[in-house]
Amino acid sequence: MTLLTVNDDVKTQTSVISADALLTKCHELLDELEKFQAFLLQEKKEHTVQLRQFRNSVIAELKSLEKLAQADPTAERTIHTLRSSNLPFYSAVWTAAKSCKGLVLFNKRFYWDTSVGRPVSGALKPRRKRSALVDIVAEDGEVWIKVSTITESRLLFEKAKAGWEELDSDSDRESAQQDGRRVVAEGADLVLIGDEDYGSDDEDDDRVELLKIAEDLNRAAKKVHIRYRHPRILFILPKIIEGHTSAVDAILAEIRATGAEVECASDMSSSGTFKHGASVSHNTDTSVALTTTFSRLLIDPLVHLTPTLNIDCTILLALVSDLSHSTLDPSPTLHRAIRRQIDLEANEKLLPSNLYPAMAGRDLVCTSLAAKRMREIVEQIGTPSERLRTELLLGEGKAATKKTPAELRSGLAETSEYTVPEDWRLPIHVADGAYDLSALPAVAERVKEELTEINRSVFFYGWTRGWTTVSSNRTVAKLIEGVVENEGEEGDMGPLVWLCATARSLVGKEKRRH
Repeated sequence: MTLLTVNDDVKTQTSVISADALLTKCHELLDELEKFQAFLLQEKKEHTVQLRQFRNSVIAELKSLEKLAQADPTAERTIHTLRSSNLPFYSAVWTAAKSCKGLVLFNKRFYWDTSVGRPVSGALKPRRKRSALVDIVAEDGEVWIKVSTITESRLLFEKAKAGWEELDSDSDRESAQQDGRRVVAEGADLVLIGDEDYGSDDEDDDRVELLKIAEDLNRAAKKVHIRYRHPRILFILPKIIEGHTSAVDAILAEIRATGAEVECASDMSSSGTFKHGASVSHNTDTSVALTTTFSRLLIDPLVHLTPTLNIDCTILLALVSDLSHSTLDPSPTLHRAIRRQIDLEANEKLLPSNLYPAMAGRDLVCTSLAAKRMREIVEQIGTPSERLRTELLLGEGKAATKKTPAELRSGLAETSEYTVPEDWRLPIHVADGAYDLSALPAVAERVKEELTEINRSVFFYGWTRGWTTVSSNRTVAKLIEGVVENEGEEGDMGPLVWLCATARSLVGKEKRRH
């Protein structure tokens, strides 16, 4: 049995690294980050991507490189510092990020538990939080990306240091397994010596660092739910070529065995993007290409919508409210909540900016209880225009004479300041709202206990049919999500809910009393 060894000089780099060259690359990286920040501001999306910490890290590296550019380039300290620069890592992170969709943030630590340390002189160490650092969170939180610029030689060095052995034969492999050691990858002819405690949280274990990180990320991901699912974990290894060295492939197999995905240099396209990324613009105009890339990095709020949408009562009211269709004066006689909604509408038009894009081109339904409640509210406090829109929206009353969707849309357009989409499918179909509890996960019984009759009607109807429920009732949506995630079985899916960020009341609602 031969112990795998690596040359003693794996850390030696013969090439001279120029501070000026690194400075140039750092300026280029920072320039792109600042352009992305400006793009976010222009699109009014500056709060959707947490960029500041990563940008500040690049700025700190730039300052360090500027100092090194003034230092003696032949000094051992200067050479060592340049070789250990973080810039290659930051560049790799940004390259990986530009291949993503729905970018959320950089450099986020996720915790999974706390534990008590070992006894020291009769006492216990303080509780220690266990965590994993994620370099990029993308796809609206559904993907965690870990980037490592580790080289093949360094990985082999770590493997040898950790005590991995190369097996000479099938008999050696059998012997290793009988001895309690563990073959790490089928056909890779490797074991990890003395692996009885493999997978433990002991900070003194001798596993390869990338494998430790993969397992820690897996533990952290199990504590996080995004739309009822745990985040997917993706490793980006731009300096590793898969299929080149069996020992390295064995480590990659171990990382994948934790549930993580792995992409290496061999998965990178000629344009510098990875398989997980979307196609990249090849426009020769750099500014145009960057804008195309930046647009893709924005979260698409409509990506999870189903072809049929189940409309909640809160949205039905928003669709007919005068607040949504016209510019109103925030009169002091109105309740402050209404005045605030008028201010919100002045800054972001709810219908053209949010609801019309979400609903256009999709079939629309609502439950009979949601429609009934909406009619009751409109009848009680609605203005004449709000009552007319209610009839047009549902194809009822006087609007029943309008036989086609185009006629209903035309009628709504006459009461609105905004253009009504030609593919808005009216009227909204009123369904009985029946649902089959037996078709849902067992946790649905617990959810049912927490909801009012109308909310059961709305959310369970959409849940049973697999349709997205469109609502502005954040409280109920988060309540359902919490019950399913905390009390359901692993893999249980709750109702799909698309939350509208802001609500719209009827103008007559909550007027100031004198």
